[in-house]
Amino acid sequence: MPNTALPIHHKIRWTIIILILAASVIMTLAGIYALKISPTLYFESKVVTLREDIVITRINDQEIDETSLWKLPVFFTPKEERAWWFTQHKIDKILKENEQVVITFMDRRGVTWQIIADVDYMTLGEIVKRLGLVHLVWLIYLVSAITIFRRHPTTPGYISAFFLASSALYLTSLTPVVHRPVFMDYFWLSLLIKVFFVASTGQISMVHFAMIFPKRKKIIEENGWIIWLFYCYSLGISLLYLLEFISLKTTLPLLVFWVVVMLSGLAHSMIKDPDVFMRKQMRMTFFALLLVSTYFVISMLVLWHIEENMLLNIALFSLILPFSLILSLDNQQLYQERIAVEVNSRKEKERIHRELHDTVLNDLASISIVTEGALRFIDQDPRQVNNRLYQIKEYTADSSRQLRNFLWVIDDRQSTWNDVVDSLRRLGYDLLNYQDISFEMEINGDSEDIAQPSPAIKHAIFQIFREALINITKHSQAKHVLASITYGKNVVIVVISDDGVGFDINEVKDNSYGLLNMKNRVDEIHGELVVKSSPGQGSQVIVQFPLK
Repeated sequence: MPNTALPIHHKIRWTIIILILAASVIMTLAGIYALKISPTLYFESKVVTLREDIVITRINDQEIDETSLWKLPVFFTPKEERAWWFTQHKIDKILKENEQVVITFMDRRGVTWQIIADVDYMTLGEIVKRLGLVHLVWLIYLVSAITIFRRHPTTPGYISAFFLASSALYLTSLTPVVHRPVFMDYFWLSLLIKVFFVASTGQISMVHFAMIFPKRKKIIEENGWIIWLFYCYSLGISLLYLLEFISLKTTLPLLVFWVVVMLSGLAHSMIKDPDVFMRKQMRMTFFALLLVSTYFVISMLVLWHIEENMLLNIALFSLILPFSLILSLDNQQLYQERIAVEVNSRKEKERIHRELHDTVLNDLASISIVTEGALRFIDQDPRQVNNRLYQIKEYTADSSRQLRNFLWVIDDRQSTWNDVVDSLRRLGYDLLNYQDISFEMEINGDSEDIAQPSPAIKHAIFQIFREALINITKHSQAKHVLASITYGKNVVIVVISDDGVGFDINEVKDNSYGLLNMKNRVDEIHGELVVKSSPGQGSQVIVQFPLK
C-alpha cells in the first residue's frame, strides 16, 4: 500500500501555523489579564479617558507631555522611544503606590484644572466591552487561516494562512494596548507591543504571495533567493527592534516600500497574465489588498494618541482580506481543475481515436481485403472462400469486442468500481474457461470510500487485465489464475497471479510486446507496474492505479 503520511515540509508548515495561532490565543488571554491588573483612573465612578480637546499635563508631581499619552511609541529614534518607556514606567509606579492621585488637565485655550481620581481596576465586563469586537475579527482571521490551509495545502495556501495567522496575532496583541483607558502595567505593555511588532513583520508574506500567485514570476524562478530576502528582512527588523537598535516608526518607510512591491507584483499579474480569466480573478485580490494596505499605511502615519476607534476601523475594514484570499485560491483551484478536465478530455479523445485506428479500423481494413480475396475465389475454390469467411468472422468478432469495450468505457451509467469488477470478472471467465484454466477474483477494501474510476482508468484497467490474461493463455500453461482488487486511499491495486511455468524476467522484459504494452498503458495514467516471475514458480502482475 502507498505511504499516505503527510510530507515533512507540510508538517513543518502546519506546525508554524499552529504555533502562531496558539500564540494568538495566549496573547488574547494576556491582553485581558494585562487590562485586569493595570491600575485604572476613575472619577465619579467613570473611567478617565483621553479627549481630543483636553490633555493631561500632570499626575501628582509627575509632569506629562503630549507624547507620553500616545498609545504607541511612534518615534523615529530609539532615544525618544526609550524616554517614552521611562515615563510609562514612572507613571505605572505612581499608580500602583497610590489609591488616589491628583490629575491636572489643560484644554486648548490653556485653561488648567485638577481632579482627584481614584486608582482602581476595570471589571471583566468593561474589558470585554472594549476588546470584544476586535477579538471577534481576530477569531475570524484565526478560523480563516485554518480553513484556507486545510483547503489549499499548497505554497500560496500556506502563505495566505501564515499571513492571516500573523495578522490575528498582530490584532490580538495590539488591541489591549490601543483600547486601554490611559495607562497599562509596564511589563505587559512592553510585552504586548513587542509581540505586536514581531507579528506585523510577518505580514511580509503578502509580498511573497504577490510574487507567486496566480503563477510564479519569472524573476523568482531565476532568483529563488529573493524569497529568502523577504523573510530575512522580517527576522532582522524584529531582532533590531527587540534589541532597541531601531524604533517603531523607523520601519514605516520600509513598510510603504514593501506595500508598493506587493501591489506591483499583483498589478503585473493582473495586466500581463495571458489568461483572461486569471486577469479578472486577480482584480479581486488586487483591489482588496490595495484598499486595506492603503488604509493601514495611512493609519500608521497618524499619531495613535487620539483615535481609539482607529484600530477597530482597520480590523473591520480588513475583514475583506480573509474572504478575498479564500475566494481567490478557491477560484484558481476550480479554474485549474476545469483546465485539467479539459486536458484529460482531449487526451481521452486522442487515445480513443488512436485505439480505434489501431484496432477497429485496422480490422475493417482487413475485412475489406479478405472480402476482395473471397470474391476472387468464389467461382474457383470454395475452400479458399470458406477460409476467408472464417477470417472475416474472426475480425468481426474482435471488432465487436473492441467497440463494446469503448462503449463501456464512455458509458456514464457504468462508472462505478462495481461495474469495473463485473466487467473484469466476465473477461476473466470468457478468456480462461475455454482454456480449462480456473479463475477467481478477490475484492479487498471498500470502494465507497474512494473516488470513482475515470474513463481513462477504466480503459487502462480493462486493457492491462486483458493483456495479462492473454499472455497467461499463450505462455504460462497455468491451471489456476487468481486476480485481486484492493481499494486503498486514493489508489487501487490490481494483482493477477498464476501457477504456470513462469519465466525469467531479465530475458523477456525488453522484447516482450505484451509487457511493453502494459507498461505504456500504466505510464499514461502515472501508475506503477511490477511483474514478478521465475522459472517454475508462476508469475504475478501488480498494477497500482492512482486516483488523484
